[in-house]
Amino acid sequence: MPADPTSRRARLLALAACSLAAVGIVLPASGAGSGSSLRQQAQRLAQENGAIASRSRSAVLTLYGLDSRLTRAQAELASLRSQAAAIDRQAAVTRRELAIAKRVFAASQRNLADRLRSVYEQGDSDPLAIILGAKTLDDAMSGYETEKAAAETDRSVVTQARRSRDRYVGLQRRLAARAEKLRGLEASLLASANALASAKAGRIAYLRQLAAQRSLNQAQIGSLDAQAQAIEAQARRVAVEQVTSTRVTTPVPSAAPVVPSPASSTTLTVTATAYTLQGHTATGAPVGYGVVAVDPSVIPLGTRMTIPGYGEGVAADTGGAIQGAVIDLWFPTDSEAAAWGRQTVTITLH
Repeated sequence: MPADPTSRRARLLALAACSLAAVGIVLPASGAGSGSSLRQQAQRLAQENGAIASRSRSAVLTLYGLDSRLTRAQAELASLRSQAAAIDRQAAVTRRELAIAKRVFAASQRNLADRLRSVYEQGDSDPLAIILGAKTLDDAMSGYETEKAAAETDRSVVTQARRSRDRYVGLQRRLAARAEKLRGLEASLLASANALASAKAGRIAYLRQLAAQRSLNQAQIGSLDAQAQAIEAQARRVAVEQVTSTRVTTPVPSAAPVVPSPASSTTLTVTATAYTLQGHTATGAPVGYGVVAVDPSVIPLGTRMTIPGYGEGVAADTGGAIQGAVIDLWFPTDSEAAAWGRQTVTITLH
């Protein structure tokens, strides 16, 4: 009966692991080396997304407050404008009535001036002359009362016209003062409403920026997880292939440095150079933080290592210019690579 493919694959992997341990090659454990570095970056991005979510909630609460204040300011502004319009209408009526009062006052002054001029030209009306010139006593009394009433009417009309004019002048001044005060309040409230609208727009833009950053982080988290899995899987495959090659090839003594034993960590002084090129490594895995290019005759592919100032790495790439105790370290940005440059460091091989 044929063996179960799953069981066969498990036995082959176990046999390969034992063979690797026998020849001194260590597989990168899950969550270690380059994969560990990538997953640490993904975890940091996830934590950053949590902080972004908290800032977003705070920004939304602030936005609600700004929107409420803006609505209230707009309502107050509309009320002020309504009051100003009512005052403008009342001022227009007052101007018309004042114009009428001025005309009445002017007319009454002219009438009084005409009567005074007539009295001056004809002389004062002597009551005795009026009585003596009348044919009857009734005519005398009527003439005297008429002359007296006309004089009193002229004085009353002038007095009333002056009072009316003064009252409308005062009302016009009060309306102008109220209108000026309302214009000042309207300008102040309009500036406040504009500031609130600007703050609201800024808060909305900030929320959109947070959402975009959160989406970008989420995409990077997925990419980092995929890279970590690909690097670890490819490193294992390369290590298995190296075991197969070692078992069928007779070792030839050489002056190359001795490969460190897996029984304990070993240090090695190397020259480490930074680079930022994109693409894939010699093992086929995509480049990423923690991917180290090595000379396989010095550091076997798949070897995990600790690099001072850089962190954990895994030997997963090679290069024509990498010979002897030389390694290349991948950095995500040109500025980080320039900051590292080329350094001599003592690494620890695991």
